[in-house]
Amino acid sequence: MRLLVTGASSFVGAHVCLLARDQGHQVYGVHWSTAMTLPGIRAARIDLSQDAAAEELAALPKPDAVLHLACKVMGTGDGSKRTPAMDLDRKMMDRVLELGLPTIYASSTCVHWDGDSGYANQRIEDEARLAASGLPYATLRPSAPFGARLVGHTPGHAESMHTLADLVKKSPVIPMVGRGTALRQPIHVDDFGGAMLALLEQGELPNASFDAGGAEALPFKDIVRRIGHHLNTHRLRVPVPLRLLTLAARLRPDMDADLLATADQDDLADPRALEQATGLTMRGFDPAVLFEERR
Repeated sequence: MRLLVTGASSFVGAHVCLLARDQGHQVYGVHWSTAMTLPGIRAARIDLSQDAAAEELAALPKPDAVLHLACKVMGTGDGSKRTPAMDLDRKMMDRVLELGLPTIYASSTCVHWDGDSGYANQRIEDEARLAASGLPYATLRPSAPFGARLVGHTPGHAESMHTLADLVKKSPVIPMVGRGTALRQPIHVDDFGGAMLALLEQGELPNASFDAGGAEALPFKDIVRRIGHHLNTHRLRVPVPLRLLTLAARLRPDMDADLLATADQDDLADPRALEQATGLTMRGFDPAVLFEERR
């Protein structure tokens, strides 16, 4: 099968490209990084937020399906008004829908969050537009993807689980919101990509949305503890008020305060419906994977 993968230079996108390649698919990876080299992947540097992208996509060999993973995470705002980042995401979905192909969309569990988040509002809009398009589709909403680092590949946006692993490795103190009891349900990136490919291989997409989580829901403090145990170290976990954390995030270009504002909420993704639809079984969280390297 010939697949077009958007967001191919991201951590998740790159892993999905390589998994599809390993399963015998011909993969075209659309990206907007300055450089992307993934063995066996045909890279296409196209800015999906521009009108010219329609012509550039049409110049590629026609794919059988699209895996839409591209998104603008930073700067989506608090949801009270539209932002340039949200408009970029909308334009990228425009380009994907114009292709008129079966589409799998990587959304986010943020669609279940309480509060008014621009990031969540845009994902909700994208899901609704895809469902109303008349195209065969599936939407998958991952919770905290984790996996091995790719040697020679630097994603444009640091993956949150790798950022946490580096923090536990280097810092004697780990800040966390409140008591660190907010739940996460990390999914292995290959389980996430494998579910996408399994749905495609059934021949007809189900026109449905699925939460995509791992086998277990873990409090944030237990994720930190497991990473520390793997490293044979103990880190002091220090409660930090949510407001203070979001204010500090505004000083860092790689953090989004509006996304951090939801850090005290559970972020669950029950995988049972997805497992039933694909025949796969999602694995649990293994911190050792965060320190592995894939070539």
